[in-house]
Amino acid sequence: MRAQVHLMPFPELRNRGFNVLVKELGPANALRFLDLYQAGSGNYTEERDRLLGNMTVEQIAEEIKKLRQEGKL
Repeated sequence: MRAQVHLMPFPELRNRGFNVLVKELGPANALRFLDLYQAGSGNYTEERDRLLGNMTVEQIAEEIKKLRQEGKL
């Protein structure tokens, strides 16, 4: 005899699964747990250098402010 398996739709599975993680681990640890399974790609160092060059933190902050004022961010 075969047991029937109920497969939930992905949105329901995602929501219910996350709720269980939050209940058992708490919100912060649930997010930390999920972060363990996020696959990265590319080369962060090369991409950062290409995008930011030699900009200082202050220069980056000013650029963010400028983009926000222009409505681009």
